Amino acid sequence: MDDNCEAVPCVSMEVCKVYPKGPLLVLPERIYLFSEPTVGEILPFDVVINVAEETQDLQTQVPAIEYHHCRWGHDSDIGTDLVSLTSIMHVAAAERKKILIHCQCGLSRSATLVIAYIMKFHHLSLRRAYDLLKSRADKISPPMGLVFQLMEWEAALKTTPSAQASDYRKLP
Repeated sequence: MDDNCEAVPCVSMEVCKVYPKGPLLVLPERIYLFSEPTVGEILPFDVVINVAEETQDLQTQVPAIEYHHCRWGHDSDIGTDLVSLTSIMHVAAAERKKILIHCQCGLSRSATLVIAYIMKFHHLSLRRAYDLLKSRADKISPPMGLVFQLMEWEAALKTTPSAQASDYRKLP
């Protein structure tokens, strides 16, 4: 594996296969993190959230799967999407659905979304949410622009209590 994978966007999936054993279970509520999957790799999932602008939208190839594609770049304004995407994840988790979150490499944008979810529904600070995910997916590396947006997300969560967040219960 190329060590540059963490510092720059993936150029080749052969070079940047960060998850050689397949999607990685990162949260007990059946939330997995992964790099750009093939159609075959997403078939076991009920919900797929693709947060990479440069990856193929596979929705038409997997009509039985709830598929969401947000075209995020490494410097996109993601704030408006975090509410809806974390809610989609929360509803799917409550229904015990298997959820795949991915971007191209599975290191920055997808990790950012999972961190935002942890902050909102596990009620953890940005630092603790990051540390939790890092302990399970040690190669994650959100770019500073997305980290700054997570800092804004953290401030918003502190000032606007969410009914969904208070209703959250950890799934086995």
